[in-house]
Amino acid sequence: MEALAEGGGKHMTVEMIVYVEGEGVWPDLAGKEVIHLANDAPPIQVAALSAGMVSGRESVAIRMDLPDGRVVVAETSLRLFVQAADVLKTRYGVD
Repeated sequence: MEALAEGGGKHMTVEMIVYVEGEGVWPDLAGKEVIHLANDAPPIQVAALSAGMVSGRESVAIRMDLPDGRVVVAETSLRLFVQAADVLKTRYGVD
């Protein structure tokens, strides 16, 4: 992730799965230690990378700071990120 810290880079992106009805979709989490970021957590940060993909297309990096000081960064294509938002907006609307 040095490339993100240095201002860019080309990475493979993570596939995104959107669950429009999300209640109970991850039964595999039962019995596992789960870090649930909520009200007291630092803000989730989203950064657009103008040529973040190997193809040169745009990507989106999503940063989550964990309570123990570790940081999770997931990256996906801008196209998938926008499509996910569109699916949720279609289902639930936006106030």
